[in-house]
Amino acid sequence: MNYQRIYNEIIERSKFRGLDKKILEGYYERHHIVPKCLGGTNDKSNLVLLTGREHYLCHYLLWKIDKENQSLLYAF
Repeated sequence: MNYQRIYNEIIERSKFRGLDKKILEGYYERHHIVPKCLGGTNDKSNLVLLTGREHYLCHYLLWKIDKENQSLLYAF
């Protein structure tokens, strides 16, 4: 299974929302596209809003992509 491809698809689909909280109904979470433990920053270009389900899946996928990274495991 191509975990990176699935992760990229979720992120690309969410980018149109940007950080506009009005677009998502209900619960949402802010997500770093490139995790901070991998050198990501808090710049707006590295942040998206995800539903709770999307956020959970993204952290699972990031861990599956790099199982050796303890920080990704803890984030999951």
